[in-house]
Amino acid sequence: MLTNLSDVDLKLLRVFVAVAEAQGVSAAQDMLMMNQSTISTHLATLETRLGFRLCQRGRSGFQLTPKGERMLIACRTLFNATRDFTRVSQSLNGMLSGDLMIGLVDNLVSLPGIPFSHAIRQFRHRHQDVQFQCRICSPAEIEQGLLNQQLDLGIGYFGQQLNELLYRPWLQESQAIYCSSEHPLFSVVCPTREQIENARWVKRGYLLAQQLCPVAPRDFGAMAYHMESVAHLLLSGEYLGYLPTHFAARWVEQGVMKQLGGPTLTYQAQLSLVTRPSRPKEPLAALLEDLAASAAQYHDQA
Repeated sequence: MLTNLSDVDLKLLRVFVAVAEAQGVSAAQDMLMMNQSTISTHLATLETRLGFRLCQRGRSGFQLTPKGERMLIACRTLFNATRDFTRVSQSLNGMLSGDLMIGLVDNLVSLPGIPFSHAIRQFRHRHQDVQFQCRICSPAEIEQGLLNQQLDLGIGYFGQQLNELLYRPWLQESQAIYCSSEHPLFSVVCPTREQIENARWVKRGYLLAQQLCPVAPRDFGAMAYHMESVAHLLLSGEYLGYLPTHFAARWVEQGVMKQLGGPTLTYQAQLSLVTRPSRPKEPLAALLEDLAASAAQYHDQA
């Protein structure tokens, strides 16, 4: 019977939680960086220490016992309390801590001066003990993640803003029309507006029709939800579409893409920071300050 928790016991409990959440010993190998034999040995040792079975495992599959399900809840409570204790002790020492979950639209990394990366660097240089979890999402996925409390911050383009979320303008970027060297309009010196609008287009799935101004394409032959997907379709030579000028620059330099329409058909897209409207927790508030500072530096360079 387990009466006092040692460091070894905590390690065994973490193994159990990882296996339970992965729904099996085999599935937990990568997460724990252990082989199946070692994980099984740890589970058996823990069950011996506790005096009861935590799970059924074998050819019939993996399943928690009733006591195992109760133990999983107790372990999560224990580890959450441990994290809370660590955060409180660090905050008393003047150090920000915790997790920040961030959703980004793709290809912000090619923005001049990499402002998001610059903000992260500034944040970390203040010796904060904050763990970042970043994922690439479409704008709709970002908004849903914030509403579901799976994200703390989103960065992207948002056409219709939700009343339940708070949107802060961050950066503007130039969007221009491009075609690839495989497209018929690539060899036309100055294609007319009519030729451009009559071509087959790729539409970004998260933009409303009126946001594709200043042109009115008549044929949307494809839809994409990430900039990289748009680029793939453009490079096929079958479509025209808008891309951020900083993102398209690499292909223009290589001679495999060409901007069409010039400045008159270019528009400025607004990148926004979006959060829940409640007062942000301290790490998020500090990061928002760094993002604002990086935006000011970006506009000075532009």
